[in-house]
Parts: sequence; C-alpha cells; structure tokens
Amino acid sequence: MCGRYTLTKPAKTIQSHFAFMEPKVSHKKRYNIAPTQQAPVVMLREGKRELLLMRWGLIPPWSKDEKMGSRMINARAETIQEKPSFKNSFKTKRCLVPADGFIEWENTEGGKQPHYITLQNNALFAFAGIWSEWKKDDGLLWTFSIITTDCNSLVQPIHHRMPVILYPENYNTWLNVSSEAKALQSLLTSFPADQMERIAISREINSAKNDRAECLRPPA
Repeated sequence: MCGRYTLTKPAKTIQSHFAFMEPKVSHKKRYNIAPTQQAPVVMLREGKRELLLMRWGLIPPWSKDEKMGSRMINARAETIQEKPSFKNSFKTKRCLVPADGFIEWENTEGGKQPHYITLQNNALFAFAGIWSEWKKDDGLLWTFSIITTDCNSLVQPIHHRMPVILYPENYNTWLNVSSEAKALQSLLTSFPADQMERIAISREINSAKNDRAECLRPPA
C-alpha cells in the first residue's frame, strides 16, 4: 500500500525531469500528500506530456458514489487487468505520478512508527499510475490511483507492499496508449532495495493536516 507521499522538488526540476511543456498548474512543495487531496500528475495528450492536478483516489466512470475514490488510492499490479474499477484505465489512461519519497508505518510496541522511503540522493521519480474521469453535476472530476506491488527487502520489515517506481527510460512505454499489456505488466515490479534509503521520521506526519518540512525530521 502507498498511503502518503512527498513531492518537495521545485516546479522547474519537475518540468525538466518529466519533459513536459510549461505547466498549466502551479506547484508548491508538498511534504505530506494524502488520499483525496489534489496532486500533480503527468499524462499524455495529443502526443505531448502535460502536468495536471488530479484527486488521489480513482473513481471509475460508472461509479454512482464520489466517496468510492477514498477506497481506490492503490491498484494491485497482480490484478489490475482484471478488476472492473481499474482495467479500463490500465488499457488507455496511464499516468506518471511525480514524487520524491513515500511513507510506510511500522507496528512497534510504542505505536505505529512512520518511515520515509526515498531513492538514494533523494532523487525525483515517478510512481506508475492510472487515471479516470468522473462526471459530477458541476463538471468532470479527474482522479488517479498509484499501482502497488510486492515489497523489496528494504520495505519488507515494515510493510508487505510498495508502490511501483518506474525508471525514466520506461516513461514513454508507460504513457503510450499503444503499448502492449505484456510490456506494461513487465514494468510493475519492486524497485531495487540497494537503490533506496529508509529513515524513521516524526509522527507529526500521521495527520494529513500537517504538510511541512518538519514532518520528515527524525523522531525526537
């Protein structure tokens, strides 16, 4: 599962990494992105990458309940081609979710301890994502979900799942509508543990109301 993540890099760094046109949305540093919140997502439109804001928690077009999105923040890689909520988005609506870290919780005697997991050198990366459009009374609501897979040895001590992180050289394959399902499925694996880092951080991040750099500091 992936229930919180960060995007603390400046807008220009994000634009350079993902090679999209001048963004149509503004971005401020985010230290605690939580489900149902708006977050930047990179998608392909008319052959060009664009950065848009979408709500985290996918709502399928056929859903009658907007609240369904809060239960659809993650899609399992193993079943994404079968689940009615996700299979159509997997076929034609794939996206990149910019991030520079994610949070998982370890069960300890003193309660749940959050850990911050990043790539080495705190590098920017992309989660494999899918998106959808949902019609509401006042227009369209764009939503997304992050794909998860089995964890690697770094994450395993605290959780059995982790988000799929894509290598930059695979961004085009993931975004391309014509990519074959077999090629896409081959990308949905756990990122190598030896290229990642994990540290315990402040429990301040447990509240979605807290979105500041102090959330990522080691516990006092």
